[in-house]
Amino acid sequence: MTRTIALHRLRLVLAANAVFSITGGLIALFAGSWVSRELGIDHVALTRTIGAGLVVFGIDVAVLSRLAENRLVPGALIVSIADATWVAGTVVAVAAGVLTGLGNMVAVAVALAVADFAATQYWLRARVARRVTLGATLAA
Repeated sequence: MTRTIALHRLRLVLAANAVFSITGGLIALFAGSWVSRELGIDHVALTRTIGAGLVVFGIDVAVLSRLAENRLVPGALIVSIADATWVAGTVVAVAAGVLTGLGNMVAVAVALAVADFAATQYWLRARVARRVTLGATLAA
């Protein structure tokens, strides 16, 4: 895979991550009572706060996906770490038994999607970064 293709695909994956995060965030923000009830979360304010955070995160990721390569590559690593943290938090919530059966299924499905974003972003970022490093080494 060429560096240009990897960079283009990284931008696409980040944009998809942004849409996914904003969509989930808006649902949690504006349908917080319903989401809380279905997932078994006792605090609607917590659901709405997480939703608002997801919207902000999604906007940040959308902006990042359009930035120059020198800011995109390190930023993509931060997004992958944030996504991995979300997955770890989901594991803790499911293991703690704080969600309903439906809540567990939804949380695991979302975590699988987020894990896919994290891994794909990390992999593509590494392809772009390696090509940049290799190119700089060969030019020296």
